[in-house]
Amino acid sequence: MLATGQIVKTDLALFRRFSRLWLAVLAIALVPAAYALIYLSSVWDPNAKTSDLPVGIVNLDEGFDYRGRVMNVGAELTNELIRSATFGFRKLDDADAARQAVKLGSLAFAVIIPRDFSASAVPGEYAGAGTVTVVLSEGNNYAAAGFARRFAVDLGHQVNEALNEKRWEQVLLSADGSGKSLDMLKAGMAELRTGALTYNEGLTRYSGTAAQLASGFKQVGAGIRTMASRLPPEAELKAFKAGTQHLNQRQRELGNGLEQLQAGAFKLTEGAVKMQQETAGIPFVGDKISANAGELAAGGQQLNDGLMTALDANARLTRGAAKVEEGADKLVDGATAVGEGLRTLAEKLPEEARLDAFAKGSGELLRGATKLRTGIELVASALPSSVSKLDGSARGLADSVKPALAVLAPVANNGSAFAPNMIAMALWLGAVMAVYLFNVRVLAVEHAGASPLAKTLGKFAAPALVVLVQTGLTLLMLVFGLGIAVPDYVSLTLVMLAAGQAFLAIVYLLLRALGEAGKLLVILLLTLQLAAGGGVMPIELTADFFQAVHAWLPFTWVVKALRASLFGAFDNGWLSAWLELMLIGALALLLASLVRRWQTVPAADYKPGIEI
Repeated sequence: MLATGQIVKTDLALFRRFSRLWLAVLAIALVPAAYALIYLSSVWDPNAKTSDLPVGIVNLDEGFDYRGRVMNVGAELTNELIRSATFGFRKLDDADAARQAVKLGSLAFAVIIPRDFSASAVPGEYAGAGTVTVVLSEGNNYAAAGFARRFAVDLGHQVNEALNEKRWEQVLLSADGSGKSLDMLKAGMAELRTGALTYNEGLTRYSGTAAQLASGFKQVGAGIRTMASRLPPEAELKAFKAGTQHLNQRQRELGNGLEQLQAGAFKLTEGAVKMQQETAGIPFVGDKISANAGELAAGGQQLNDGLMTALDANARLTRGAAKVEEGADKLVDGATAVGEGLRTLAEKLPEEARLDAFAKGSGELLRGATKLRTGIELVASALPSSVSKLDGSARGLADSVKPALAVLAPVANNGSAFAPNMIAMALWLGAVMAVYLFNVRVLAVEHAGASPLAKTLGKFAAPALVVLVQTGLTLLMLVFGLGIAVPDYVSLTLVMLAAGQAFLAIVYLLLRALGEAGKLLVILLLTLQLAAGGGVMPIELTADFFQAVHAWLPFTWVVKALRASLFGAFDNGWLSAWLELMLIGALALLLASLVRRWQTVPAADYKPGIEI
């Protein structure tokens, strides 16, 4: 270690001998920070595109029985996405495993279809009722996260593409009309069923009554014919009518005779009274004649009173005879009408054969009514319970699926997303420039006897200090210049320090091994790492060669470690990447101590690697 320290002192002594070396160191120290500032400012928020990424798809949809039809939109969506080959979809069974794969970076993002997806999306109760979760990690790769965001929008359009708002409005109208028609049909069927039941009950009673009615009609017919046969002939009725008329006439004549007899009796009485008065004075016989005349007058008076009574009785008899005559006329006319009616009724009554057929037909009608009732019950049981109006809205049915983003390791903006790649590039360029300050193949002659490892570490120390300054300035620029959010300063600082020193060790090794040709290889290696390090685009989108060398490049581990420390990407797995960088740097230094011999020069000729 003493020799190493002496070599370091010799290199640091160059700053006393060559004062402009400070300016060169300062300029080179500022280059990485300036480069990162310029580049990140130019790409702070652009929009990138791609067409292929490894994507997991987890379908947990249990399906949904919608109006008698089982639907599984999740299965249909999964099959359609796989057939489309827009992304490298991989079927997974576990949502947690898919999330973990996104965290670790083995998947660019994942699509998770929940268990109730069909049950939520199909009815379309409101826009976005069905939710598909797109799990992405901005920290793992911001460009891939951008693809996931655009895919989420396209996914929503793809699922909703078949749902046309006008068509669903028509479906709503049709369903509403069908529901009303069904309600009316069911109401009609209920009334028809009630009517059929009543009709059946009535026919049952009618069937029993029909036989009685037929038998009754037969009896009525027989009775009518008997009554018709018992009615007096028309001649007798006419004679009866004429007799009552003659009786009434004779009664009136009797009344006239009684009136005349009364008049004679009155005159007789008057004559007897006069005679009694006139004969009372006749001698000898006058008293006797007067007495007899008085008796005659009394008898005339009694006769007159009797005739008055007879006249009164005759008057009553006359009135009774008139009524008898009138009643007889009515009786004769009624009997005639009854006879004609009975004959007409007898003619109108159905024949016995037809009455028998009527009784038999009632039984057949009852059996037909029973079959009608059975048919109505069958139709009523076959009707659906309801065809109600669809529960959703037209807008909800037309846009029933809304993807939801589950962002893991979020990144503030596009510039922050590019920071890991730009930091790695800036530190690589800084390491190259720091090495160019010092001639890494030349030693002062007084250090020629030191061990190879001591020489390597001694010559590495001065550029390492420059890189250390570069790293500090770059970190300050990120935090205070660009205002990038740093969740963990310790891990970020350790990662940047390890990256700068590892890059320096690799450049140091190439220049030690290849000399001037190493400078060209350093630039080519930078270009290769930019293409294959996965800093900008997902490595899966590059050519096979770049995918093959991806894991062997230091850029890969630097970018991964920076993303983990800045954004919590790869499940905060910065430590493993940091250890990889430390191992790469140590291995490069070890190899640098084993390649080519050192050139020694006198102390007076020991100069910086660039002209000052």
